[in-house]
Amino acid sequence: MPTTRIQLECVPSQEMANRDAERLVAQKRGLYWVDLIAPTETELNRLQQTFEFHPLSIEDSSHFHQRSKVDAYDGYLFITLYAHRFDKEKQEVLADELHVFLGSNYLVTVHQEPLPALSRARERYERETEAYKKGPDFFLYLIGDELVDSYFPLLDSLEGEIDDLEERVGTDPGSAVMRSIFALKQELIHLRKATGPQREVFNALSTRHYDLIDRRLGVYFQDIYDHIVRIYEMIETHRELLGNALDAYYSATSTRLNEVMKRLTLITTIFMPLSVLTGLGGVNFVHMPFKSALAFGALLASIVLVPVAMFLWFKSRKWM
Repeated sequence: MPTTRIQLECVPSQEMANRDAERLVAQKRGLYWVDLIAPTETELNRLQQTFEFHPLSIEDSSHFHQRSKVDAYDGYLFITLYAHRFDKEKQEVLADELHVFLGSNYLVTVHQEPLPALSRARERYERETEAYKKGPDFFLYLIGDELVDSYFPLLDSLEGEIDDLEERVGTDPGSAVMRSIFALKQELIHLRKATGPQREVFNALSTRHYDLIDRRLGVYFQDIYDHIVRIYEMIETHRELLGNALDAYYSATSTRLNEVMKRLTLITTIFMPLSVLTGLGGVNFVHMPFKSALAFGALLASIVLVPVAMFLWFKSRKWM
């Protein structure tokens, strides 16, 4: 008997509860894919009625900003995954959270924003011809693979930003550079918090025995796990580079401040004798202006020559 394979994107809630959907789910073969974007409470209730999901998993799917995890329920798995992307308009890294219900012949995905990774996974799925790769477990692998691979362009972009910050630290270590460093540091912290638990999810899918996942697919999920480990290491490397850039910023700022203080100190030292000379001139001469042109000229010459001599001496000592 031919395999029934139905793929639906953004299925309206009224279509999920019809007899056709219930019949397809009850067949326990093929693939029935339901993709919900920003579902309402009514849609989630119909989803629960159609697939007989546990209320706790429905509650989890309605609340975002959760930790990546895989929960085993009676007859299905509930999985939370993440992907991150750089928003050029907002100039910040945004997180895309995906909730997945994996059954024997269906896959339900719930998310807040459209995910290009799902479309790419669908295209790859439709090109497959091997029988054991036509089930929902392999489709889950394709989705996870696309989500994880989307991190690499993002990390390459962040690496370019770090390189730019390192150059700016050496040329113009201003407050704007410090703000950029701290902003990028916060983004890396968010990425680290998201990818850390996600490693455990793919490790569990590749090593633990789940009845809903073909054992032959373990090596595929292991490949995703290897990718996410590499991504986690890249994030740690970026954090270290950013820490080095921050240390370089503090060092450059301290050096710049020391140079300014050094120049101000030297200027103060150069002009300090002038106050002594003018003070002595005012005290030791009875009449002002001076009756002795020679004495007055000597005082003026001293006022000019002493700073010049001190400047040349500081210069010879390489203090300036």
